[in-house]
Order: sequence, then C-alpha cells, then structure tokens
Amino acid sequence: MRKEYDLKNLKIKRKGPLPELAGSSLEHAKIRITIALDRDIVEYYKMEANEPGSLPYQTQINQALRMLLPNSREHIAFYKKIKDELLHDKKFLLSLQKIFQKAS
Repeated sequence: MRKEYDLKNLKIKRKGPLPELAGSSLEHAKIRITIALDRDIVEYYKMEANEPGSLPYQTQINQALRMLLPNSREHIAFYKKIKDELLHDKKFLLSLQKIFQKAS
C-alpha cells in the first residue's frame, strides 16, 4: 500500500437520488437495472455516442424509449414535428389529394 495517495481524482459513490433532486419529483430519476439488448442496438448507440457532442449511449437509448411512451412530452413533440413537416410538404399533400379524389 502506498504511503501517500492522490485524492484529487477521488470519486465518491452515492446511493439514492442526487442532492439536486432532493425534494423534487423522482419521475425521471435514474434507477439501475440489468437488461439484455441485441448487440446491433447497443453497437449503434455506442457508435452514435462516439460522435463529437453526442450524449452517452445509455442516455440515447433512454430517450428513444421515452419517445415511445404514449402521452410523454417527447412522444407528443416527436409526432407534432412529423405532423408539422407533413402539413408543409406540398408533394405529400398532393399525394393525399389524389388518394382522396380516387376514393370519392
């Protein structure tokens, strides 16, 4: 054992919610679980996480899952964005018009 240790880089592990979350809703507090995912899914998100400025791969997987939750802010925002883009896409609107004209 060393006589002296460099404690500048010491990381303290804490149990429970972070102090910043004390007294707030724990709705989005992280919990640790074990889950088995397909290799290609994990590799894809790890590759994405290697891009400059990207979020960690676990956060990206979490966000992708959150978008699938009905009535979540992310889910609603995602489909609103798609709807807005389609409503401003003239080619898409013309296609719809042709479909409805054939149906009538």
